[in-house]
Amino acid sequence: MKNKPILAIFDFCDTIFDGQSVTFFLNFLESKLPLYKRIYAKVMKKINKIPPSNSKEYKENLMQVFYGIEEETINKYCSEFYSKVILNRLHKCVIEALLYHKKERHIIAIVSGGFDIYLKYFARDYGIDYLICTKLEFKSGIFVSKILGDECLGNGKLELLSKNLNLSDYDLLNSFCYSDSRSDLPLFSLVGNKVIVKNNQDISWANDSFQILEVDRKYA
Repeated sequence: MKNKPILAIFDFCDTIFDGQSVTFFLNFLESKLPLYKRIYAKVMKKINKIPPSNSKEYKENLMQVFYGIEEETINKYCSEFYSKVILNRLHKCVIEALLYHKKERHIIAIVSGGFDIYLKYFARDYGIDYLICTKLEFKSGIFVSKILGDECLGNGKLELLSKNLNLSDYDLLNSFCYSDSRSDLPLFSLVGNKVIVKNNQDISWANDSFQILEVDRKYA
């Protein structure tokens, strides 16, 4: 019987990318607005009473200022965001790990709460097999300031991964998961090789089954 393929799962924000990509993206998109809308966006941030713990509603409230922008225009901004921001904040050591897995012909999945509309460029350039992430909603080519379905966070990551891949087809004992966050324990629990990307965060929750990959602020 043919050996099952090995899966390499990567979180994106604070793992591959230095920072929370959604925050960087919304700030970048805000910079493209006319002045009166930029002022409105700053006011909305100050009066936003939705707690960040209510993640989807919190983000949708912040995105109201972008309602009505054409999908074609947002795609153009996303391409610029990718080249000017994403590519300049990639953790070199994590990219090296990703390229190692590609060389070994492992199946690579990015599982991220980041938005599909800019992560698709990273997936294209790095030949990612599966991009599983949060999707934005457009109607008739217009952004409606909504997240399509559920965010790809916490247990939702495992649910979406399971919908996109038949996990029983993989050698999970020898597979890998890379993330910085305790919230990704559902993904870590899948695999035999658990790698925490350490970037000054508290990792007291980790036990001896985890490996540590410490970032050094060198970018790819």
